[in-house]
Amino acid sequence: MEEKELNWKDKCWVSTMYLVRDDGKVLLTFNKNLNTWIPVGGHLHPGETPEQAISREIAEETGFDFEFLNPPYYENNKNLKVLRPHRIQIEKVPHHNYHINVVFIGKCKKWHNRETTDDNEKLKWFSEQELLQNRGKFLENVWKNSLEAIKLICKIEKSKENKNG
Repeated sequence: MEEKELNWKDKCWVSTMYLVRDDGKVLLTFNKNLNTWIPVGGHLHPGETPEQAISREIAEETGFDFEFLNPPYYENNKNLKVLRPHRIQIEKVPHHNYHINVVFIGKCKKWHNRETTDDNEKLKWFSEQELLQNRGKFLENVWKNSLEAIKLICKIEKSKENKNG
């Protein structure tokens, strides 16, 4: 994508999260418009910050409880909030022009066997093995970010286990 193609007036801000469970599986949702698996997320509402938007989207679409891999924090006597997303990407999206996507990674703390979102789109937990075996069935960035999210969350969990015992 060339920078000159980007019209900043036609952008949509979105926030997404690669949510990983204790068993090392990442949650993706099947987007009917794109006809592929993507992370849970959605558009920011007016006045929302990216982490507020993804918290709302996770609650609405899944009802699951999570924590950010890198939670936001404050500096300067709480006059400065520091967000720590995994990445920010500008993506060309059919029928939406461009999305500026603030991408987070999170650890799922509480979930249930929900199979669809509030918009009736499929939800599925993918293991590292399933991702590796089905590489061509995912957008490249979704595939890479899903694997990276699993590795980062599993690394932290192993570190906690080593400290505890």
